[in-house]
Amino acid sequence: MIELMKKDKIHTLITAVFTVAVIMIVGSLIVLSWNNHKLQRQKAAEIAEKQEAQLEAEREQAALEAELKEKTRDAEIEALKQQILDLQTKAAINAKVPVASSSSNDQLANLVKKWSPRVAHIECHWYDSKGSLSGRANGSATIVYFTGTGIRAVTSKHILFDIRGNNPKDCKVELLSGSVYTVLVNDANVMLSRSEDWAYLTLPSDTTLTNLTREKLNICKNVNVGDSLVVLGYPKIGSKSGLTVTEGIVSGIDDVYYITSAKIDKGNSGGAAFLVKDACYLGIPTASVVGTIESLGRILKASFVIGN
Repeated sequence: MIELMKKDKIHTLITAVFTVAVIMIVGSLIVLSWNNHKLQRQKAAEIAEKQEAQLEAEREQAALEAELKEKTRDAEIEALKQQILDLQTKAAINAKVPVASSSSNDQLANLVKKWSPRVAHIECHWYDSKGSLSGRANGSATIVYFTGTGIRAVTSKHILFDIRGNNPKDCKVELLSGSVYTVLVNDANVMLSRSEDWAYLTLPSDTTLTNLTREKLNICKNVNVGDSLVVLGYPKIGSKSGLTVTEGIVSGIDDVYYITSAKIDKGNSGGAAFLVKDACYLGIPTASVVGTIESLGRILKASFVIGN
């Protein structure tokens, strides 16, 4: 009987040990399975995060490429427009210096011949942070020697100063003779008016420009309403293929401006106006309405811009 009881206790103990072992093994498997599941979820989250970051980078790159293409297309369109204007001008202009009026007055012809070499075409360029062309301004300029400061291109402020208040990176100044000067624009070689539409761009003092500006500009002093004048410049209708000359009269005087009946287009801005009777420098033409040539324009007085 005692022997039988011992066997039952041993059997019970073995059963208990076996049960505990099974429970421990099952528990370990459950914990391992949970850890594996948790690790898989973490890996899946990391993969999803990386994929999202990659997609975001691809979207940003696509947006930048689209923006670059848009800016490039705009620059190409502007270049094509300029080419069309140049072709139209070449077809319409047979002389190097076309005079818009039919006047055969020798005094007028001599004035144009004398001063037209000093009126230049100016083109300024703006670039974005990637170096792509982002803006362009065209106009006219008058080459003037200033005692003590050198040779400058006198032009309109809006050609050297965009609507965001930025100067261009560079400007190309082309004379009627074909000489071209490319100037990198900086604070040292640009001067802008705070109140009126005029500006200076300093040019190199080489032999060509020194000879061109040897004779001092005669600033007009005796100006009356009704006096005849001529405007020299490179308007859109004339483009940069040839200087255009238009005639008119002094229609009125408004503070630092002369009002004129002469046809002035946007590209005439920064050019030169001369009084016929004295062959004197009247000032800087300014279009009263952008792109319009039939309305009364204004001429900023030369005495206000460069003094006497």
